[in-house]
Amino acid sequence: MGNLKTTLPAWQKTIIALTVAMGLASVGQARDNSDRDFEIKVLSSRPDTVSGGDAVVQVALPRYAKAGEVVLELNGVDVSSSFVADAAGHRLTGLVTGMAVGKNKLTARAKHHHRGQHFEKLELVNYPSHGPVFSGAHQTPWICETATAGLGAAPTEGPCVAATRTDWFYRTTAGTFQPLPSLSGPLPADLAQTTTIDGNTVPYIVRVESGTLNENIYRIAIIDDPANPIANPWSSGGKKPGQGWNGKLTVPFGGGCGPGYRSGTNAVTSALQNTQLSLGFAVAFGTRNTLGTGCNDLVSAETLMMIKERFIEGFGLPKFTIGSGGSGGAMQQRLIVQNYPGLLDAITPGISYSDLVSILPDVVDCGLLNRYFDTIANPIDWPASRRSKVDGYPVNAAGTNTTCRSWNGFARIWQTPVTGFSSVVPVELRYHPETNPTGARGSFWDGIVNAFGKDPETGFARSGYDNIGVQYGLNALNHGHITVDEFLDLNEKAGGFDVDGNFVPARSKGDIIAIRNTYRTGRLISGENQIVPTIDTRNYTDAIIDIHTRVRTFAFMERLVRANGTRENQVNWLTPLSTAGTPIPSIAERALRAHNEWLENIASDDSRRPYAQKVIRNKPAWVTDTCWESSGVAHEERFTMDPSATCNQLFPIFSTVRIEAGGTLAGDIMKCHLEPVRLSDYKVAFTSAQASRLKSIFPEGVCDFSRRGVQQQGIKDSWLAYPKPGHAVSLGDDSERGDDRHRHDRHHGHDRDD
Repeated sequence: MGNLKTTLPAWQKTIIALTVAMGLASVGQARDNSDRDFEIKVLSSRPDTVSGGDAVVQVALPRYAKAGEVVLELNGVDVSSSFVADAAGHRLTGLVTGMAVGKNKLTARAKHHHRGQHFEKLELVNYPSHGPVFSGAHQTPWICETATAGLGAAPTEGPCVAATRTDWFYRTTAGTFQPLPSLSGPLPADLAQTTTIDGNTVPYIVRVESGTLNENIYRIAIIDDPANPIANPWSSGGKKPGQGWNGKLTVPFGGGCGPGYRSGTNAVTSALQNTQLSLGFAVAFGTRNTLGTGCNDLVSAETLMMIKERFIEGFGLPKFTIGSGGSGGAMQQRLIVQNYPGLLDAITPGISYSDLVSILPDVVDCGLLNRYFDTIANPIDWPASRRSKVDGYPVNAAGTNTTCRSWNGFARIWQTPVTGFSSVVPVELRYHPETNPTGARGSFWDGIVNAFGKDPETGFARSGYDNIGVQYGLNALNHGHITVDEFLDLNEKAGGFDVDGNFVPARSKGDIIAIRNTYRTGRLISGENQIVPTIDTRNYTDAIIDIHTRVRTFAFMERLVRANGTRENQVNWLTPLSTAGTPIPSIAERALRAHNEWLENIASDDSRRPYAQKVIRNKPAWVTDTCWESSGVAHEERFTMDPSATCNQLFPIFSTVRIEAGGTLAGDIMKCHLEPVRLSDYKVAFTSAQASRLKSIFPEGVCDFSRRGVQQQGIKDSWLAYPKPGHAVSLGDDSERGDDRHRHDRHHGHDRDD
C-alpha cells in the first residue's frame, strides 16, 4: 500500500517560489504573527478558493502541544475528530467538512497548558461546487449535458449538477480497455499487468469517477483495487491509494475555440488514457478544459482548480501535476501557468500557440485577405504562390491554397457573434441583430466578456481586434513580389468588421479598454511566470497548410526571452506529420518520463536558489531541442530561426500575415502605434499619384512595430477574480486591478465607468 503524501503540495511550493522569485502576492497561509505558534495550511486549494464545503487541512503543532491536547473548531464547532496525527505527532491532517458558503473560520488551540490557550486561526472562503469561484458569472443560457455524458437527466432548473458515479475498466492483454465485469471477482483471464514509472507491477484495473464541478462534467481515472478501493483517505480508518498510483497527476487539455453556453460532454472512456495510466499517473480533467466546448481560459483554470481540489480530497495529494494537450490545449496550459501559477507544475504544449487573443488578429486578417483575393480583386491575378507572399504562409502541394484559406472558418467565428455554436445551443436562444438582439452572442470577445468588459453603448463585449495602420503585404512590396498598385489596392479595399462580424469597407478600430484589459488581466501571454518545465511538442503540419504552423513556437520563445532573459526552461521536440510505423519514439511517453525526471530533480534540490534557476539547473541532460526524420534519425540542435540549421532544412519555418505586414516575431502587439507615412521607409518608388493615394489610405498613419503596442504592459497580478465584466480584483485584495476604471482618475475624484 502506498503512503498518502501529507507534505506541502507542489502547487503551493510553486506559488511560494514564484512569490520569492517574481514578486507575486502571498498565498496568505503563512503565519503573520510570531506569538501565534500553530500553523494552519489548506492542502487541497488556496484558503480563499475552497469549494463544495470541504477542504483538506494540515495543522503544524508547536513544541509544547501534544496532538491529543489540540482542539480544532470550524465556526465554533469542534472538528478535532476529523484530524489524524502523523507518526511523529508534529502535524494533524484531516478533511474538514460542513463549511458554509462564504467566509468560515478554522481555529486551532491548545488546552490545559500552563502558558494558557495558544491559538491560530485561518479564514477559509467557500464557494458552491457549481461555481463560479473567480471566473465571473457563467454564460447564460448554460446547456447542461449530463444526459449525454451518462450522468442522468439535466436538472429542470438551477445550476448544472449531477450525482457522482464510479465505473471500473481493465486493460486487456490485447491492448484495449474493457468494462470490468465484476468488482468481487474472479478477475478476467485477459487482465493485463502494468509496471508504473516507480517500478511497481500491478493489475491494470482503472477506476473512473465522474461527476459535475463548475457546471461541467469531470472525470478522474486512477489505478485501483475494486476489492478494496480507495475511500476516505484522510481518515484513520480510510483506504489510501495503493502501488498502482505513483503519487502524481496529469491533466489533458483539449483544443478548438467555440462560443460555449454549455457544459460540454464527453464519454467516460475519455479518461482511459493509456500512456499516463500505464505508468501509474492519475488522470483528471473537465469538459471545459477543452476550448472547443467554450473558449474561456478563466473557466478552464477554475475548473482545473476545483477538480484538483476534489482529487486531493478523495484520493490524495499529488506530488506534482503535469499538463498536456495541443492547439487550444496548449494555450490553456500557458495561460494557467501565467495567471494561476501553481495549478500546473510542468506543461507539455503540443502543436502550440501562445494564446488565442494574439493569434486572432492574424487569423481575422486572413478572412479579410481571402475576401479581397476571391471577390474584390481578380483571382486569376492572385494564385496561391502570390498570395503566400502577402500572407506569409506555405502553399499546398497542389498549388491552390495557402494556410490562410485553412484559417477562414475561425476568421469568421471568432469575430462574428452568430456562428460557431454547438447544435445543443438552441437557435432561438442565439443572438440575431433583428429577431433576438439580446440573445447569446458567440464571438471570442463575448466568450470572455468578464475580462474584456462591456461596451456601454451596445451592451456587447468590447472587441480588441484592430487593423488600423496595418500595411498588408508590406514585405512583399519591398521585396518586389507585388507592385505598388497591387499593394495600394489591397490595403485600400481590405476593410474590417462591424460589431456583428459583417465585412465593412472601413478598417476595424479596437476598443482601447479591451486592449488594456487584454494585457492587464493576462489574456495575452507575456512570458511572465512562464518558468515551469515546458516541453513543446509539434508534428510538422506546415506542408499540408494546417493552421498549426511551426513559427508559433518561435513566437512564444521570443516572449520568454523578453520576459525572463532566457528560454532554457523550454525544450522543443519536432517530428514529421505522421510517425505511425516509424522508429520515432512515442513523444507523449517520452515527454511524460522527461517531466517526471525533471520534477523529481527539482524536488530533490534543497538549495536556496530561486525556483526559476532550479528548473533550468535540474533539466535532465538528455532533454534537449530535437527534431526527428521519418527514418528515426534524431538531430539534437538548439532551435533557432537560422534557415541553414538542419532541423529548419527538414522542416522550414514560414511566416504570418502580421509579420509580412512589418510586425514582430513575438506577435504580441494588439494595436500598433502609428507614425506618419514616409516614402523613404519603402524600398520601392512611388509616383506622386501613388503617394497621394497611400496617404489617403492611411490618414492616421501606418504601424510602427518598433514600439510596444498601444496599452501594452505586463500583467498586474496573478489569481485575479472577476466580480463583474471588465472588473478584476486580486484574490485576497479588495482593490480593483485590470478593470474598466483608471486608478489615476479615481484618485483625482473622477469615478468614471468607461
